[in-house]
Amino acid sequence: MGRISQRNTEMKNWILIFLLAPFAWSAPKKPQLPPVFDPSDQLFRMAPMPQSSRSVAVPLSQPLFLAYDTKLCRIHSVWRGGPLKLFGPGYHGGKRPFICQPNGQSLWGNPPIAPWRFLKEGKSGLLHKPCKIKFIGISTDAGKVTFIYELLIPETPPVQIRECVFAIKDSVVRRIEVGPCPHALMYLAHVEKGKIPKGRNGNTAHFERLNNKTIATDFVRPDFSGGVLSFSPHYGNFTVETFTEEGTLKGNPMRLEEDGYFELQLKFPKSKIPFTFHFSSTMKQDKQFMLQHELKDAELNKRVSPRQSLTLKANPRARQSNALSPYYQTEAFALPEKMNLLVTGMDWLSKDQLAVSTYAGEVWVVEGATGRVKDMKFCRFARGMNEPMGVLVKDGKIHLGNKAEITRLSDTDKDGAADLFECVNRDWDYTGSYNSFSYGPVLDRNGNFVVANAGHAGRWSAQHMGWALRIKSDSAKAEAFASGFREPNGIGTFGADKDIFVTDNQGAWIGSCKLNHVKNGGFFGHPASKPALKGLYAGRQSFSPPAVWFPYKMARSSSGMCEVTDDRFGPFKGQMLVGDFQNAIVTRVQLEKVDGEWQGAVWPFLKGFQSGVNRLVMGMDGHLYVGGCKTVAWAANAPFSQGLERVKFNGKIPFEVKTVQAMPDGFELTFTKPVDPKAAGDAA
Repeated sequence: MGRISQRNTEMKNWILIFLLAPFAWSAPKKPQLPPVFDPSDQLFRMAPMPQSSRSVAVPLSQPLFLAYDTKLCRIHSVWRGGPLKLFGPGYHGGKRPFICQPNGQSLWGNPPIAPWRFLKEGKSGLLHKPCKIKFIGISTDAGKVTFIYELLIPETPPVQIRECVFAIKDSVVRRIEVGPCPHALMYLAHVEKGKIPKGRNGNTAHFERLNNKTIATDFVRPDFSGGVLSFSPHYGNFTVETFTEEGTLKGNPMRLEEDGYFELQLKFPKSKIPFTFHFSSTMKQDKQFMLQHELKDAELNKRVSPRQSLTLKANPRARQSNALSPYYQTEAFALPEKMNLLVTGMDWLSKDQLAVSTYAGEVWVVEGATGRVKDMKFCRFARGMNEPMGVLVKDGKIHLGNKAEITRLSDTDKDGAADLFECVNRDWDYTGSYNSFSYGPVLDRNGNFVVANAGHAGRWSAQHMGWALRIKSDSAKAEAFASGFREPNGIGTFGADKDIFVTDNQGAWIGSCKLNHVKNGGFFGHPASKPALKGLYAGRQSFSPPAVWFPYKMARSSSGMCEVTDDRFGPFKGQMLVGDFQNAIVTRVQLEKVDGEWQGAVWPFLKGFQSGVNRLVMGMDGHLYVGGCKTVAWAANAPFSQGLERVKFNGKIPFEVKTVQAMPDGFELTFTKPVDPKAAGDAA
């Protein structure tokens, strides 16, 4: 009877599936959210694009736009139309699409070929050797975007290059400053598919594209002579990778390009002194081309953009905080109406200046952050970053954990906004995925940077996804020392030895949110990427246990953390506070080290914050500062998309379990207040 009953039940289920299937198939698809666009006065935007995940889009002048590949240091796209279409949770709110797209008519670009070579005499004559390139950063001095990088030539000091891009009329202008170099150099100004066109060498050359449009190059040497402009066939094959949403998991489409390209080459003899050259590239709709303008110093040195700094006053109609407690008072910052402060990182520039990074790639400094809410000022320090997930102030400079690199921000002209964006380290692969976050940086006990990279929504061949990386100051290499992270949306240090801790989010391979003590060789459960061997994790049963598992109902999306270091915050000095994004709460974690291993316990602490709790930081005033965010893609049990709140201890001691220690015969509990012996002695 049991078998017959089971078979009848299965038959009914199949009939039900058959009857309901047409309704499931015809279910309406969710409408795709429209892209968003940066304002016209923004100087650049770091974002993944189909041609390169490490792209920087630059609005030259309406309607001319350019995108630069900072991996190969080449212009990969020029288009006429509008600003870059921004997709992804940090911009248009949705998880897909997340690869950003040009917006308009494509004009020209260069394929993925390293643009610099050094020339060296060999047995068979003059040899062309590709230069390895180290990207240094971006400068926006005088309102123009300049890409700074170094040519790494064997047995030669690095040769610094400063490539400034801007527009004059309808021309893309490149002004390139070259440092001293003991070798002759060759720069590929343009690489085009087709046969070598008719043209003339010298100061001007023009040629026709295959689509009957014309690009012309005006080559000028204001302070250096001896360069030669020429055309040459491109010898050798190269592979074109197209970055796609599907490719972040399965690998991107790859296309082999064989011969059939030519190069516009600029050759320079070796030089003991720096030199500068510049040239313009103009696209015309007709075949008849005549260069009408000259590049003069007045045009080249013209400031082309307004100041990037912006100061906003506190909103007089500030919201009240709903994080209520008999023992702690919570006060909401009066965020200006024009702000979109989706908090992803916080650190202190000074005792009353709080640096805050946002999901959409801005950095704000809250002036008077420890004072009265209505007196605060919000100063925009930077924008155009690639979804940073952490802020660290080191040596007075703001360091951001961008998706593709650690970036150091400097205000060299003292106008209140960053104008130098230096790449500290980028020794990990970046697929462009909406989920390819890099959390941190923090500093370990030796002053090294540490970041934790997401392994969720990654692929095995992408290096250092799901790894903790240790980076010596200004080193180009990262040491991968622990693996197995899924979504480590919280990284911090704890204790006198500044041990590294990381929170990880529940999901695939991770049964519940947890707090991991990160140490050398640790594996924390989620399959990692290179440099691990894929076979290492086939059926792997063991992993490094966390210091604390968070109960599933309490924490669904564990986030940032901080250590309570001040007695002014109540009876919990020496313990850790950990946020939860989805439940918009702060939990309290007490840790103890036994035989070198951390373990501990977790308690509810505060709830009811305005937005999903994402970052925590203790102030020098003994108060807790809570930064929140919430998007369409990342839901939270909170009413608002943004929030910044301050929590103060009011002096009333709560009756709580302060600590718990594991003993050979049970647990020893210590309370914040004296306990009634009779009640405490009742084991039930």
